[in-house]
Amino acid sequence: MDTSALVALADRADGCHAMAKAFLHSIPSGVRFHTSNYILDETITRLRLTVGVDVAIRAAEALWASELYQIHMVDHALEREALRLMRKYADQRLSFTDCTTIALLKQLEMDQVFAFDEDFSKVGYRVLPETLR
Repeated sequence: MDTSALVALADRADGCHAMAKAFLHSIPSGVRFHTSNYILDETITRLRLTVGVDVAIRAAEALWASELYQIHMVDHALEREALRLMRKYADQRLSFTDCTTIALLKQLEMDQVFAFDEDFSKVGYRVLPETLR
């Protein structure tokens, strides 16, 4: 799960808020979303700057408390893989955080990501919700 999806879920003024909520509610029970501490950092920071500290803190606490999300810790090995991916995809405009997400997706053997960022599709991942296309 990418920052763009988490921000869209938490920020009612986000242009993708309704789509993110609808997609979340369409997911069968028992499905878990995987994200990372890097995405959590980016999400909290972005929400803090756009909608305020209270919304940012509530969003973080909701993520930590929910069984719907599994937050993985990006370790040194994933960081090194992210740097390798930055070099591999140097022609793309991927952030280091995006590359850590791709490294995590590879590690978890996942081929899709809940995001409102088409950069992931440019490197071979299926971006959900597919209503973006």
